[in-house]
Amino acid sequence: MVAALSFGTELKRFGREKLPRLAIVAIIFLPLLYGAMYLWAYWNPLGKVDQMPVAIVNSDTGAQVDGLTVRFGEQVTRELQQRGDLGWVRVDHDQAQQGVEDGTYYFAVEFPEDFSDALVSAAGDDPRKATIKVTYNDATNAIGTTIAQTAMDRILNVMSETIGAQSVDQVLIGLQTVRGGLVEAADGSQQLADGTSELRDGVAELSDGAQLLATNLVAARDGANVLADGTGQLSAGLQQLTDGVLPLADGLGDLQDGARQLGDGADQLSGGVNQLVGQLDALAAKQAHITGTINDVAVHLRTVPHPVAQDAAAELDRIRGEIDRQGFGPESRSQLQQLRDGAAQLAYQIGDPTSPFRSGLALAADGGDQLTGGVTQLRDGAQEINNGAVELADGLRQLADGGGELVGGVGQLTDGTTQLDEGANLLASELAAGSQQIPAWNNQERLEHAEVIGGPLEVNPRHVAYAANFGTGVAPFFISLALFIGGFILWMLMRPLQPRALAAGLGGLRTILASYWPAMLVSAAQAIVTFLVARYAIGLEAANPAGLIVFLILVALAFLAFIQMIFVLLGPSTARVAVLALLMVNLVSAGGLYPTETTGRLFEIIHPYVPMTYSVTGLRQLIIGGADGRLWQSVIVLVGLLVVSMAISAYSARRQQEWSMKRLHPPIPA
Repeated sequence: MVAALSFGTELKRFGREKLPRLAIVAIIFLPLLYGAMYLWAYWNPLGKVDQMPVAIVNSDTGAQVDGLTVRFGEQVTRELQQRGDLGWVRVDHDQAQQGVEDGTYYFAVEFPEDFSDALVSAAGDDPRKATIKVTYNDATNAIGTTIAQTAMDRILNVMSETIGAQSVDQVLIGLQTVRGGLVEAADGSQQLADGTSELRDGVAELSDGAQLLATNLVAARDGANVLADGTGQLSAGLQQLTDGVLPLADGLGDLQDGARQLGDGADQLSGGVNQLVGQLDALAAKQAHITGTINDVAVHLRTVPHPVAQDAAAELDRIRGEIDRQGFGPESRSQLQQLRDGAAQLAYQIGDPTSPFRSGLALAADGGDQLTGGVTQLRDGAQEINNGAVELADGLRQLADGGGELVGGVGQLTDGTTQLDEGANLLASELAAGSQQIPAWNNQERLEHAEVIGGPLEVNPRHVAYAANFGTGVAPFFISLALFIGGFILWMLMRPLQPRALAAGLGGLRTILASYWPAMLVSAAQAIVTFLVARYAIGLEAANPAGLIVFLILVALAFLAFIQMIFVLLGPSTARVAVLALLMVNLVSAGGLYPTETTGRLFEIIHPYVPMTYSVTGLRQLIIGGADGRLWQSVIVLVGLLVVSMAISAYSARRQQEWSMKRLHPPIPA
């Protein structure tokens, strides 16, 4: 048993030289060419469809709606370019057709000239559907066309909902406008009904007022006659006033002339006073000189100690004092100055036309003229008033006569307003009932109803398990393929059945294990490396990473045992062909890319019997999530495949311990 578990001999075969050692390393990383590279290349192709160049042509010429031009083609074109679902390139018709033909664009979308006309045709006499022209070229890339068709279907659904909601919204706006008009009409008619009721009551009051007016017009007519008599007396009195005011105005003019003459005399008086004051100032100066001289002599005499000198000095002081009292002292000079200033002020007030006195006198004279004109106008106005009073009296006599006719007309108006009030109340009640039958929505409610009517259906998706992208969805298939290829390449380089173990006469299981154990380590390494690269280099997020590693090792070991069994049963040469054939059967029957029901009937029948079916199923539930009984079924099947393959290989190995000519010379050499 220890010999069966020994794997040193087989691995030492690859460790003697550098190239065989590199071969082991290459075998470990070989599954990455099928698993990691495929995953990398197809990780998220649908996430990059925005890089697919697609031509878009807007030939729409627009349409007229309520006097406004709408261009739905331009609107949708801009919306698609802004959303960027595909690599939209805006070109003209010829460029689009040429680009699709030569492979520049995967397909082309064109909005025809009547696109907007067709969309708004539902409101006219010739309703028709709007069409969008799409041109594909499968010779460029058939899968690209399929992706484009899927994307186009989604875009069409969104466009239909958007345009449909807009169209319905326009209808609802019109409906709301009609409702608003009805509500306003109902309110207006109710106001009209209230007004007619008030009018009816007012007409009744008008009838009473008309009667009262007729009576008052008679009284006014009599009063107008009295007024005409009074205005005649007023006109006569104002004529007398005018006759008295005219002499007053003439007297003010004479007064102004006298003031001018008086001013000339005041100027002469002021000049004489100024001359007199000047002469008196000179006399006062001489007096001051004399008194100064007397004072100096008196001061000198007081210095002489003789009594006569002293008496003379005293006499001189007395004489100086008498001169000051009797002559021009400071008080006399102040009075002379006041006299001169008063004379100058008098000359200014009377002689200067700009002085307050002369200005006031001029205003009085002008006022007299204005008074004369005003009184004259007042007299003339009183005459006009008198004339108007006479006309008023005549008019009131006519109004008094019409008042009687008004009373009769108001009676007829009363009957008419009663009928109008009844009709207005009926109109108000009918309009109010009609407006209540149309729903009242605000802007948000109207948009919500338009979206529901324009697109009444929506999808509410729920994922039991969700694959983030295309690569996550196909990872179970590519990883299963990689591990199957890894096991196949491994047995092409390593010996599925060691001759030494056969020659030693060991049991069948021990002989198989002697080859399986060394290959098992390499196969487990393949599974671990595949997981690490897919997880950390590519970004594969597994729902159960730990379970995924264990399951990958189980898949690798089960495939390794299964392929070893084929090699042991058929021999190396035949086994290579058989394994490749079985690989193709697994690929088309495992349901790794497309649902099994979409394949041929034969592949649907053999689907439950191929090993890769269960590796793909188990990997899906561990990577994407949503694990259920199918995971355990896959584990049981793969464990059973491992055990059964080992058992068959052991049985075949035991039989091969007997050598024959066929084994020594096989039909197909290894």
